[in-house]
Amino acid sequence: MSQTTSLHERDHEPVPDPSTLMGLLHVLRKAHIELVGEEVAHKRFSQVSSRGDARQYINELMPHLAKEREKRRQQRHSGGKK
Repeated sequence: MSQTTSLHERDHEPVPDPSTLMGLLHVLRKAHIELVGEEVAHKRFSQVSSRGDARQYINELMPHLAKEREKRRQQRHSGGKK
């Protein structure tokens, strides 16, 4: 059994509340709201109940958040011009 297989075996487990993972998910949800609005972000977040769902949610959001972060950095360095 590989390490990857053993990690994915826990995907069916519920996300513990409270936990560091749940805290991270709430921070990501807040950032997601800033990007797409509360209704869309809440709808997507409500689909997260297991560790596997959390992994998928994180993998979906991180590229969008990284792109937005880079966009904001560029704006700061250019004097705030769009």
